Amino acid sequence: MIDFTCRAAECGEKRLFTRWKPLQIVFTVWALLALVILFPVTQLLHGAFPIFTVVWIVVPLLAVWRSKDPGMVGFRSVPWRRLVLITAINLGLLLVLMLLFEPWSHTYQKLLKLALSSQAPDTTFAWLLRFPRLPALAAMSLYSGLVTLFGEELFFRGWLLQLFQKRLGATWAVLLQALLFVVPNLLVALVLPSLQGLLYVLVYTWLAIGMVAGWAASRTGSIWPGLISATLCNLVFVALIL
Repeated sequence: MIDFTCRAAECGEKRLFTRWKPLQIVFTVWALLALVILFPVTQLLHGAFPIFTVVWIVVPLLAVWRSKDPGMVGFRSVPWRRLVLITAINLGLLLVLMLLFEPWSHTYQKLLKLALSSQAPDTTFAWLLRFPRLPALAAMSLYSGLVTLFGEELFFRGWLLQLFQKRLGATWAVLLQALLFVVPNLLVALVLPSLQGLLYVLVYTWLAIGMVAGWAASRTGSIWPGLISATLCNLVFVALIL
């Protein structure tokens, strides 16, 4: 005779997992793996532990666990044509701004040199110190796209933008998340020469990433255009500088 009954705890677990949607599972696994990998990578590269990245990932992760909706942090599917179009615009504007300012200001080049010359280098770029050029560029892009840049986009163009957008509308949401994105980057600007620090805050951080990627996120409701564009742009300019 088949026993169709189950203990309360077992039934509770079954109901829990049936409520989880595939996208929520993917998001949770990705976020948790990104957090876990920070520790061995920091040890491997002898770099500075990216504490901000922990915050950028943990806050949206808790929000999704509570709401069971990864879309509220910009982790949602986007029709391919729309994704390609908005990502192309995002990447194009990002490259244009970098090409307008980098050749004469060398802001990004200075930032990269400082990141690599530190006794505890930024783990996003520290791959360049430990491995040959091509493997280092590949590892840097993979790590930044899946972990560090993912965390930034998830927090600012995902969770924060969606939060502001519900209360204030798209325009104010894009503007406010871009302004708040500048705040942690002021620490970087302080170690740069005055002109380069100013350009880094106003152009590289607020305009190129905050506003442009914020616009792309508001048009698609997702972090993918900003994440793809930032990862590719990062790869291109590091490859050109080295």
